[in-house]
Amino acid sequence: LLQEVKKWVETDLKKDLHRTHLQNRPEINCQILILKRLPPATPWKILAEEFKVSSGTLSSFYQRQCLPRLREFGESEGYL
Repeated sequence: LLQEVKKWVETDLKKDLHRTHLQNRPEINCQILILKRLPPATPWKILAEEFKVSSGTLSSFYQRQCLPRLREFGESEGYL
């Protein structure tokens, strides 16, 4: 399952994950965050330091934008 999710994120055929980014920060997008949060997950604190953004901002963006897309993928593939 993990490999399938990783393949889906890396491929991003519709480019939706790449296009969905933090406001004014296109380098912080769902594609990169999902990949970094897949096991073994990079802690929010480390990501916050890497991107120079608060961990709360990253976590909130992930909850609002990335998780719904991840959930939609899981449902479409019959995993959920």
